[in-house]
Amino acid sequence: MPMEGQMPPEELSTAHPDSAPVYALAFDVGGTDTKVAFVSNRGSLVKLPTLPTSTGGAVGLIAQINDQYLQIQQALRQGKIRDADGTALPVARVCQAVGVGVPGVMVEDTGMTITSANLGWGRFPMRDRLEEALGCSLALGHDVRSGALGEALFTGRKECFFVAIGTGISAGIVLNGQVLNRSGFSGEIGQILLPNPDLNYLGKATAPIPAQATHLPLERIASAEYTARRYALLKGLSPETARPTSRDVFQREREGDQCAHHVIETATQALGVVLAASLATLGDLEVIVGGGQSQEGPAYLERLRQATATHLVNLPEPKFSLSRFGSQAQLLGVAAQAFAKAQVPIVPLTSPS
Repeated sequence: MPMEGQMPPEELSTAHPDSAPVYALAFDVGGTDTKVAFVSNRGSLVKLPTLPTSTGGAVGLIAQINDQYLQIQQALRQGKIRDADGTALPVARVCQAVGVGVPGVMVEDTGMTITSANLGWGRFPMRDRLEEALGCSLALGHDVRSGALGEALFTGRKECFFVAIGTGISAGIVLNGQVLNRSGFSGEIGQILLPNPDLNYLGKATAPIPAQATHLPLERIASAEYTARRYALLKGLSPETARPTSRDVFQREREGDQCAHHVIETATQALGVVLAASLATLGDLEVIVGGGQSQEGPAYLERLRQATATHLVNLPEPKFSLSRFGSQAQLLGVAAQAFAKAQVPIVPLTSPS
């Protein structure tokens, strides 16, 4: 339901780049928490309280977002939502479209979710049901593909290959300012099967049973989650022992732990194989690395770039960058899709290096 005093869409869409920023309300739904913020078309955020994501399936999520939307509208009208300078966010500068990003398999064009293993829903007309509940225009985006769009558009890029390495592994591909998506499965590189690197490390006869599979999905080799799991398994840590995090494994490698080196090196090489194949197929796209693993910084980035370059011949040297916006990229991306619906131009924060 549009709020009284909001600027008409045609006035927002013709706003000059030097004029006051326009804001869109964005929800980034995660497996555990849902981030909420007003995002300006200049890339600044007014963060709102993070919510524990509803465990009531698709219907429960819609009820939760609708409840928050109504509360936020009321707070906005009352001047209770303030930017970093303490200035009340003006209702007239909020566009009438809302952006929502969700995990799992979904199709942006139709607004249909296909499946979300973590949140327990299947095929569902999520965008249409959210629009009915909220009474406003709504842009529904995939979490990682939205992150790719946020990284691209708010840095002035028209194209990039964004890879998120965290609990899982997924990619978002931006070409000509648009996210590539075919049937909801584009960018699911974490599901590519590769030889299990731990068989050769231990020898099949002595490998723990979970390590005996001949092939594993990439995300069960190279994600932050499985970097920690593989290390714990190969070290024989008992379930009662506190499992190290992926950051712990990287630190142990720096301290000379050979098992940690095996896990990280084979994970990096596996990622390199898949990224090289992706670049050879899509062309000379800049790879932007996000997700929890990107916190390992420039040294990890260069290691991953070299692992990718090793598998390319007669092609340009791959270009790699760390995510500019980190965990905020998804909020920026779903807001960008809301701005597109409201025909509001984006003013990039930075220019690509």
